[in-house]
Amino acid sequence: MVNLLELAALISATSLAILTLLKWPGKFWIAYLVGLAFSTVVFLTFNTFMPAIVFVIAVISARALYTRRFFFVMPLLLIIGITLFAMRVQAIDWELFDIAVGLGTAVSLLSDRKSLHYAADNDRSKGRDKRREIARDTVQIGAGIAMILLVLIMGEKHGRIAITMAVFPFYIIGNYYALFPGSSIAKTLFSLERESSPLGMGAIWFAAGILIAMGIVHSTPILAVIIFATTIGDPMATLFGIKINSPRIPYNRRKSVAGFMAIFFFSGIFGFFMIGFSGLGIGLVSAVVESMAYYPFDDNFILPVVLGAIGSVI
Repeated sequence: MVNLLELAALISATSLAILTLLKWPGKFWIAYLVGLAFSTVVFLTFNTFMPAIVFVIAVISARALYTRRFFFVMPLLLIIGITLFAMRVQAIDWELFDIAVGLGTAVSLLSDRKSLHYAADNDRSKGRDKRREIARDTVQIGAGIAMILLVLIMGEKHGRIAITMAVFPFYIIGNYYALFPGSSIAKTLFSLERESSPLGMGAIWFAAGILIAMGIVHSTPILAVIIFATTIGDPMATLFGIKINSPRIPYNRRKSVAGFMAIFFFSGIFGFFMIGFSGLGIGLVSAVVESMAYYPFDDNFILPVVLGAIGSVI
């Protein structure tokens, strides 16, 4: 049986999808086809339509990035998250919420020409400004340490909720400073971005990937290892690749052996400390995935998704 709340979610998702398709013909249909498949699988498996409305809002939010419309759409996800927290829903509801937000964001970006153009420019400009890359990676490592501490102190369930709820305010703040770049705060944030990238694009890809990973991983230590690999191991690969002159990787000449070994070593050591020999395996997979990541799949996105899929079966 479908209760009234589930029916309201289905009607809301359908209505919002139809309205956007009518307003912007041809802009959303690929994302919504993926959303239809996702929502059908979720309903058949968990008997809920709630992730459908979350997916649709995430798709629209990603397409509204760097516009004023974003401020009318993205807060809806924050409101839904607060409602879920207030209702003290089961863990599966939070997991489906995270997956719906991450998947909706990723599909929206991958099916949008402008977003793909940003991704291509970002990919081409990687490593050109070494000073900026070092500053970016230092900030990323700091954020990663904070996330790992949250998960280890609060546990996988509550740590995941805290990280999820932190994503949306950062989305909103980043979009605000992208639209109003004149302040000193905005200039500082822009100084951490690659010259050809809009503010926060890499962080958005990472948020989409880590939300999906958090939605499918149910172990505190495994989630901590995945966060470490994506927020500390990955930047270490860049830093060592910049600082150490080493041979190029044959299958990706833009990546170096020094970077490959750095992400494998640091992620593998942390992984071994947390979960034993499986952690060394995650470290190796991290190195392989990071070295193979290429446009249009940002390594900030593909790395946590692949590791999350592996972590879900360990």
